[in-house]
Amino acid sequence: MADRYWRGGTAAWDGTAGSKWAATVGGATGAAVPTSADDVYFDATSGANTVTISAGNTGAKSINCTGFTGNLTVSATITVSGSIILVAGMVFVHASTITIAGTGTITSAGQTFGTLIINGAGITATLGDDFLSSAVFTVTAGTFTTNNNNITALGLSSSTTGARTINLGSSTLNFSGGSPIAFTTSTNLTFNAGSSQINCSSTNPTFAGGGLTFNNVTFSSTALTGPDITGANTFSNLTIAGRAASGIGLFGFAANQTITGTFTVSAGTDATCRTFIRSSSETSTRTLTCGAVSLTDVDFRDITIAGAAAPASGTRLGNCNGNSGITFAAGVPKYWASTSAGNWGGAVAWATSSGGTPNINDFPLPQDTATIQNTYPTSGTITVNASYNIGNIDMSARSSAVTFSTGSVNTYFLGNWTNGSGVTLSGSVTLFFNGRGAQTITSAGKTFTQIITINNYGGSVTLLDAFTCSGTVLNINNGTFDANGFNLTLSNAASQVNAANTTNTRTIAIGSGTWTIAGSGTSWNCATSTNLTVTGTGTLSLTSASAKTFAGGGIQTYPTINQGGAGTLNVTGSNKFANITNTYSATGATSVLFTAGTTNIFTAFNLTGTVGKVCTLGSITAAQATLQKSTTWYMGANSTNGGNNTNLVFSAGDGIDYLSVSYINGTGVTAKNANFLNFF
Repeated sequence: MADRYWRGGTAAWDGTAGSKWAATVGGATGAAVPTSADDVYFDATSGANTVTISAGNTGAKSINCTGFTGNLTVSATITVSGSIILVAGMVFVHASTITIAGTGTITSAGQTFGTLIINGAGITATLGDDFLSSAVFTVTAGTFTTNNNNITALGLSSSTTGARTINLGSSTLNFSGGSPIAFTTSTNLTFNAGSSQINCSSTNPTFAGGGLTFNNVTFSSTALTGPDITGANTFSNLTIAGRAASGIGLFGFAANQTITGTFTVSAGTDATCRTFIRSSSETSTRTLTCGAVSLTDVDFRDITIAGAAAPASGTRLGNCNGNSGITFAAGVPKYWASTSAGNWGGAVAWATSSGGTPNINDFPLPQDTATIQNTYPTSGTITVNASYNIGNIDMSARSSAVTFSTGSVNTYFLGNWTNGSGVTLSGSVTLFFNGRGAQTITSAGKTFTQIITINNYGGSVTLLDAFTCSGTVLNINNGTFDANGFNLTLSNAASQVNAANTTNTRTIAIGSGTWTIAGSGTSWNCATSTNLTVTGTGTLSLTSASAKTFAGGGIQTYPTINQGGAGTLNVTGSNKFANITNTYSATGATSVLFTAGTTNIFTAFNLTGTVGKVCTLGSITAAQATLQKSTTWYMGANSTNGGNNTNLVFSAGDGIDYLSVSYINGTGVTAKNANFLNFF
């Protein structure tokens, strides 16, 4: 072990010795480059120079900058086996990684570190003063002790399986990164929270607690967008700041938590500034065992509060389903009572009685019925300005003109939707029907302009009249969507019915009406059919003038499928249909193609063309598809045998006419009358 003093002026600390180093204070240069066994000094005699730690350095036992007035830049990884002492009079630029591999003290003197890793079996690294970092502080092996000093960094990480200890004492830790605590693996980690305070200021942090015990933890952002706490942790006190602006802050729990003291969700600026506490996995209940609670303007979903605080109460608590151990006020009507239109949240517009005096505290809760009256507002647009949880919305009495807009935000509805004759709908984002029971939609002849997503776990969304939507997608993600015998029209050129996003239990109840889908591309997408049921006796009419695909997913319950447009109708999957028709036959020629290697079964087959407007039936690729039918199969007197067909009769019968057929086969059997072919 030796001492090394910098005498190299402005230069790089690398693997080159030259005249950079001296062995004594003020000594002659020419000493060897420091190794991990040497103590390195930058002092007053080093000059106000810039020293860059670059590739080729072999580390040091310690680095001591007492008296140094120059610039020390870390541009390459270096390992220090002991202490680092910085001073206020120097400039420290940390752009790479420093690893502490030996016992020592870290003294920052107000300088800002970058990536610092504690990694030495059996060592103890101790803070000598408050620590500042622009990166995540990481403990991989050994003991790290704050010595009651404070830390400001992006976060604290320790996710290996080596033996390590973290002692926080009475420190305050201010973390601004997206992973303020990253203990995803807590095996062999001894964590002593002491009386520490951890502040997480990011708008969307993930607090991976590893199932450990923390003292006080605060999420201080007033504009949360969706942080999660993972691991089944214990807190002395857990605090979530309220919102500063109109809207809803999201906060999720991925596991049960214990809060021995108080679980606080603070009030925002007003009642329209809400926090949404929820399980990070919908319908998977999270239990918060709390000693006490302080809750204002909070919506809950899939949360159970247990412990001494149960049943928990608070101010203006919203019930978004799946909760227990929380006392919610009963749902009541809330009325738009301002003569002026405006934002759903943020405006003083709501009252508890028709024509009552508006009060900001009368903002509708998720269990309430938000009512738009005929006289309030006098005209204009009511805009949902944040992704609020909205219960019932009742506009049935509205006969004078008003526009209801979802603006540019996704909106969540937990109850029934009822339009009025004077309502115009606008907005292009997603309406989520997120109830947990029976929800209904009354369109009153009005066109929905948004993407519609059915996300009703264990429940249903039922139409009470004909439904028209100019949005691009009708998603059925959870629960039942029931057309209830009414017609449904998706009029957008890109519209699609989509039930392939998940494998959750879902049902499409087509009913006896006609579903008209104008979209090109995959206009019917049930390719992922696990846990999907399709029922009904109506008609699915795909009307695009461009090519469109019916991705059936092998569902064995489809009603009639209709070719309603000029664009080729491609059918994928081996499905069963009540019938197939072609209403476009009066307008022009078209095609219906099936996927090679699939088998589609029909109870009836009425795919026809007309004179000069032939309907082509075939396979998407140059290989055969199979069509089966339980009764006699005819292609029709005016049909054309395009070749590569098996077991098809090109003669009159069964109402089929004007087909051009290729690459179609079937499993035919000869009946008593040899002129008939039966398919099964």
